Amino acid sequence: IGRSFIDFVHPRDRNTFASQITSGLAIPKVVNGTQEKAPTTGNTGSTMVCRIRRYRGLQSGFSVKERIVTFMPFMLKFTFKNVNDDDGKVIYLVIQAAPFFSAFKVPNEVIPKPVPFVIRHSANGNLEYIDPESVPYLGYLPQDVTDKDALQLYHPDDLEYLQQVYETILREGGLPRSEPYRIMTQNGDYIKVETEWSSFINPWSKKLEFVLGKHFIIEGPYNPDVFQSPEAEKPMKHCDEETTRSKILRDRIVRIMNEALTKPAEAAKQQMSKRCQDLTSFMESLLEDQPKADDELRIEIQEAEHSYYERDSVMLGGISPHHDYNDSKSSTETPLS
Repeated sequence: IGRSFIDFVHPRDRNTFASQITSGLAIPKVVNGTQEKAPTTGNTGSTMVCRIRRYRGLQSGFSVKERIVTFMPFMLKFTFKNVNDDDGKVIYLVIQAAPFFSAFKVPNEVIPKPVPFVIRHSANGNLEYIDPESVPYLGYLPQDVTDKDALQLYHPDDLEYLQQVYETILREGGLPRSEPYRIMTQNGDYIKVETEWSSFINPWSKKLEFVLGKHFIIEGPYNPDVFQSPEAEKPMKHCDEETTRSKILRDRIVRIMNEALTKPAEAAKQQMSKRCQDLTSFMESLLEDQPKADDELRIEIQEAEHSYYERDSVMLGGISPHHDYNDSKSSTETPLS
């Protein structure tokens, strides 16, 4: 008590934490110089995943500094409250923190009802969005992997199969359910997943905008603690030849995603041209009916006073250079020009 909360937040999460608070601070509004609560209800608030430092304790006398600093992941929910105290109305930030634990207890665990999670990446492989639901399964915090290469998460030995998957996505627009393949967890191990794939193709540029994968976990990693720091030696297991092969396959997948005029794009193009054709035939049918409307109009004009008729003879589409539109009998009856 009395310490700054931000001291307990992991250095890598402090920027995200600060931006959440500043965006939340926009909620209370000032009316006539006094702070008033915005119409939002008390239970609305932003959320984020954040690592908080564990208390190191003082059991070891004065050697606290020598002990390893450990952080635990939490889901934080922010709400702002207006509280009346001696100094008047004050805004307090209330943080509700729920800890995350690894979803796995034993190596290669098969979980009965795992929660599926979504990952979205752009056509160049850039990871744009990851569900917070993925945290207990993968161990990554969303802010750690956003804007990183999503293809790096795939197991090198599964890249050949995934190349076929991406070819199918480009050809068909998606894939109902893939075969099992491996995704890397934060601790350097792999979980086995099956994925439902979909994509969005821009109908104008005919280019793939993003790929969306809904992942269903089939089997847990060998090391069940997904939050454990990865071993530094592990990545060295892959030889240079394997690394080069993986890079070639990843580059190939990116190239596949950036190929223009795929089947779904073609379908989108056909849909657009069909709309144009429908509109054209609609306009033609209007114009074909035109003479009939014109005859009716001529009869109405002839019945009207001659002074109006003479003036209206120089009118174009109900707009006359000689008089205001409101003293014209025929302006409202003017056919589509």
